[in-house]
Amino acid sequence: MTTLQLPLRWGSPELPSLPRSVLVVQISAMGDQVQTLPAVSDIAARWPGIAIDWVVDARFADIPRLHPAVRSVFALPLKALQQRRSAAEFRALCGQVRALRAQRYDLIWDPHSVLKSALISRLARGKLRVGYRAQDCGGEPLAAHAYQLHFARPPGIHGTTGRRIFAQAVLDTDPTRPVEYAIRQGLPAPDLDTPSYALLAHGASKSEKLWPQSSWRALGSRLIELGLQLVLPWGNEAERKRAEELVAAWPHGVARLADRGGLPEMARLIAGAALVVGLDTGFSHLAAALRRPLVVLFTDTGPELFTPEIAAISRTLGGHGNIPDAQTAAHAAQQVLAAWAASQAQ
Repeated sequence: MTTLQLPLRWGSPELPSLPRSVLVVQISAMGDQVQTLPAVSDIAARWPGIAIDWVVDARFADIPRLHPAVRSVFALPLKALQQRRSAAEFRALCGQVRALRAQRYDLIWDPHSVLKSALISRLARGKLRVGYRAQDCGGEPLAAHAYQLHFARPPGIHGTTGRRIFAQAVLDTDPTRPVEYAIRQGLPAPDLDTPSYALLAHGASKSEKLWPQSSWRALGSRLIELGLQLVLPWGNEAERKRAEELVAAWPHGVARLADRGGLPEMARLIAGAALVVGLDTGFSHLAAALRRPLVVLFTDTGPELFTPEIAAISRTLGGHGNIPDAQTAAHAAQQVLAAWAASQAQ
C-alpha cells in the first residue's frame, strides 16, 4: 500500500479493477451532510452497483438515508451519549460499531477528517483509508495519522465542490457533472391544495447567526403583500418564543408556527415551500439541495461555503458583520420568486 498515491488508479497492480464498496465517514454537521451528497451521486454514476455505506452522527442520519445510492447508514449516537451519558446510548453506540465492523470496504473515505471521524475510520475494516493531510484536518492535525493516503484541500473552494474534487482523486469520478443531490425523490410530492407559503427559518444554533426580529417583521410584511402565507418552524423554546412574537405582529391568519420535528418533517416543510428564507444553518443547505427558491441571510459568518444547486433561484446576502436589511432581503426574495416562475414557464 505504501506505493499508492493520489489520484488512485483502479485496476493498477495495487488495486482491484473496480471498487466494490466504499464507506463514507461524514459524522456532522447537517450542512456538511448535504454538501457530501453530490459526491456520492458522482461515485454512484462512475461505478454503477458499488455498495456505498455512510457513517454519521445519529442526529443527521436521515439525510444520507434519503440518497438512493446509499446502501446502509450507521447512525452513531455520539452527541446523545455526550449529553446524557446513559447506558442505553452507550449500548446503541456499541451496536452500531459492531455492525460497522462486520463490513469490509475497498475504500474508507473520510471527507470530514477530524479526530472523531479519524477514530471511526480506524475502527472500520478496509483495505485503504484516505483523508485530508494534517494541515487540512479542521484544526485537529492528529487525525491525519489515521489515513494511509492524504488529500490536500484546494484553497478557497467551497464544501460541495471540494468534496467532489476529493472524490475524483480517490474514485475517478467526474466533478464536472451537474450537481445532483438526489434526495428529492425520497420526499412526498407537494400538496397542490396547500396555499403557497414562505418558510422563514429564523433559528440558529449560535446567537451571532440570528437576524434581528425587526427585520423578520418587515420582511414578513412584504411577503404577505406578495400573497404568501408565512410558516415559522421552531425546534426549542427560544425559537418558539421568537416565532410567537413574530406571528403576533402580523395580521391574523397569515402566519403560523410549525414544530419542525425531525429532519424528515423539516425536509417536507422545505420541499413544499414556495420560498425559503434562512440563516447560515443546515436548513439553508437543505433548501438549496431541494431546489427551492432561497434567500440566505449571513450575519457573523460568510457565504463562502454555501453551494446552491440552481444559482438563479438563490441569493446570499450580508456576511462577516455586514447584516443585510429587510428591504434588500425582500428584493432578493422577489428576484428568486420571479426566476422560479420563469423556469417553470419554460
